[in-house]
Amino acid sequence: MWFERDRLGVHTLGLSRREQQRYITRQTVAALEQLSQGELDDLHEALRDVEVALLVDLDPEDDGIDHDEEDRFRMVAPPRSMAFPTTTADSAAAFATAFAAHVASVPQRWRLDAAAIVFEVVGRVLLPHSVREHARRRSTWALTARRRRGSRRSRRR
Repeated sequence: MWFERDRLGVHTLGLSRREQQRYITRQTVAALEQLSQGELDDLHEALRDVEVALLVDLDPEDDGIDHDEEDRFRMVAPPRSMAFPTTTADSAAAFATAFAAHVASVPQRWRLDAAAIVFEVVGRVLLPHSVREHARRRSTWALTARRRRGSRRSRRR
């Protein structure tokens, strides 16, 4: 995480799926995949709230920010030492509690990165559910549109 010199934002380095595996174990991802779509949605929202709470505390306009020091962290991956422990829980609430506790235990410099990593991993696990839901809604909308279009034609005649 670093502050930009233009005082417009706080940034984290986005990580690919492969890079995320350095911080989240495969067992944790497998346990996440066992959750239902509703539980994954709830967990994703809870992790978003953790990330938002961290962002509220960071003020990019603070005059006490040493931008030369911040430049050392620009585009730097978080240290491997902040990797999440293997978490296998049976509910979204248990996962949220474990993830939030780990984020709080990480040094302040890397908390936002830790929250972003776990948020992205849960989003990646949730993605297939979202794609299926989007396809279902799209097909329902297309069917409804065809019905409406057909009924208009019959009314015009």
